[in-house]
Amino acid sequence: MISIPVSPKVSTAAWPRPGVPDYAFVVHSFGGRALGVGVRENDWTLQVESRSALVSLEYFRSDADVPGTPIGLFRTPVDDQALRDFYAVVTTSKLFGTLTSMAGHPGSTQSVYTLIKPSKDVREQTINNSDELNQGVIAPILAKTRAMLSGSFSHPERAVRLGLERIQLPDGEAFLVSIRNIGVDAICFTDPRWIVGTGPLDRSVVMVTEFAGQKPGEPVRLDWRDHPLAPLAPRPAKEALVTLEPGATWQAQSLVWKRNPGKQYLAQFTWAAFTGDPLVNGVYRLRGRAESPRLLIEP
Repeated sequence: MISIPVSPKVSTAAWPRPGVPDYAFVVHSFGGRALGVGVRENDWTLQVESRSALVSLEYFRSDADVPGTPIGLFRTPVDDQALRDFYAVVTTSKLFGTLTSMAGHPGSTQSVYTLIKPSKDVREQTINNSDELNQGVIAPILAKTRAMLSGSFSHPERAVRLGLERIQLPDGEAFLVSIRNIGVDAICFTDPRWIVGTGPLDRSVVMVTEFAGQKPGEPVRLDWRDHPLAPLAPRPAKEALVTLEPGATWQAQSLVWKRNPGKQYLAQFTWAAFTGDPLVNGVYRLRGRAESPRLLIEP
C-alpha cells in the first residue's frame, strides 16, 4: 500500500458509512532495477480505499515516458456508489482464482493486485503486463483502474510538472527549464543542476534534435542530443535539494545553445532522480523520471 499519509489539505470521508464495504484494493505495477527506497525503474501504485473514499496514485515514471506527464502523489475523492460498484467488479471477477500460466517470454514489468478486507483477509495475484490472456480475464478491472489512473492526474496532492521555453541572451539562445509544484502540499526534489549522471536513470538535460517534419506514413527518426543546464558553481559535495510550496515554480537556465540557420528542432527537458528517502524532514520527496512537453523550434 501507499505509505505516505493523506495530506490534511485533502478531504476524507467519515467511517463507517451505511452500505459501503470495508476494503482496500491496490495495484502495484513495477519492473527494472531497484533504484531507491521502495522504487524501481518503472513503478506506480494505485490504491482504492473505501474508508477514506479516496483513490490514491503514486506515480514515479510514465510507462512510455510520455512528455508532459506529471509525477508524484495524487488523491481523488470517489463516491460511495462507485466504491460499491468497483468492489462488485473485483469480487465477481476471476482475478483471485486459478489463472492460466503465461505462455512465451514474459515482459519486463508486472502488476501485483491485492484486495485487503477486515480481519486480515488479504488476497493477492501477480500478472505480467505482457500476459494478454490473463489481462483479458480481468479486463473489467483493468478498464476501471486505467480510468482511475488517468483521472488521478487532475487531483495532484504532492506532484510536479516540468516546463521548457527558449530565451534570448546577448551571445545567443538558451533554454529556461522549470519544475512547478502543482499540488496542495510542499514537496522537495534533487536540484537538477546537481545531477551529473548521463544515463536514463540519473539525468537532467535539455534534449534537442533536428526535426524536418514528417509526411503522413513516414517513420519518425529523431537523433536526440543532450544540452546541459548551467551547473551549480561550486557544486556542493552533498545532494542539493529544492523545496517548493504549493503553486511555486523552480527555474534554471541551460548553457548557450547555437543552432544551424534554417533548421527546425524539437526540444524537451528531462529530469530523473530515483534515490533517497520518500520523506525529508516530513516533506515529500519527488523521485522518478519526468519530461516536459516537447517544444517545436521553427527556423
